[in-house]
Amino acid sequence: MRGAAGILFAGCLCVASGSVVAERSNVQFSAQAVQTTPDGKDKNAQVYVGDNQVRLEYSKDGLHMVEIYDMKNHRLLLMVPQTASYMLRRMPADRTVNPMLPPTQSDPCAYVPAAKCRALAHESLFGRKVTKWEMTRSREKKNLRSLHWMDDECHMPLREEWSDGSVSELHPAGLETLNGRSAERWEMIITRPDGKQQTSTQWFDPQLQIVVREELPGGKYRELRDIRVGAQPAQLFDIPADYRQLDSSGVNNVPGASPEQRGLQR
Repeated sequence: MRGAAGILFAGCLCVASGSVVAERSNVQFSAQAVQTTPDGKDKNAQVYVGDNQVRLEYSKDGLHMVEIYDMKNHRLLLMVPQTASYMLRRMPADRTVNPMLPPTQSDPCAYVPAAKCRALAHESLFGRKVTKWEMTRSREKKNLRSLHWMDDECHMPLREEWSDGSVSELHPAGLETLNGRSAERWEMIITRPDGKQQTSTQWFDPQLQIVVREELPGGKYRELRDIRVGAQPAQLFDIPADYRQLDSSGVNNVPGASPEQRGLQR
């Protein structure tokens, strides 16, 4: 279930101040999510981030749509207030990950279960302490090898060399003020095997522990605006008592439902 969720993004980087997240509970806040493209097909959503819960509200095809990503109760919800109906999908507890939290380990294989990793060396890169890892994995009967320089503090890859010859680097570019909030600026440079490069820029909010603005190649950008930090009402993430649940075929009759939303099941 994605719908408008593509305009909400976490992609955690790291905090330049050196602080460490001590407990696995995200910061609660509300914000407006905006995604702009050169062709004018802009998207907007109101975002509410609770304790391991995220609510998105947006309009599509004349309908008010609500998506709820409830990591606490391991479920995804699509609600249509005009019809007082909802779809629900259960998620296995061991596959439910809160994207609003930063990573806690540097082993790149933690995110690629089928791969094998081994630490090669401790080095310095872009003025930061990193651990160099080798990853090996099989694909289509081929053994693929890649190298990953993982930041020891924020557990993110600052450089990756892939088996096809492409290279990605994440460079720290200092602190800036964005929409009245302090943010870290990071430059992502991807070099393809033919030598051509693509550059994108991300702004990381140290308090929220998430990326709050991203500028992509081609003039596309997405951003969180009007950020208001504070506890969110629990009822925002509940199903209203008078709503009826649709079965897996019911969402096909919901105008504007995406293919992913149509794939929801009980």
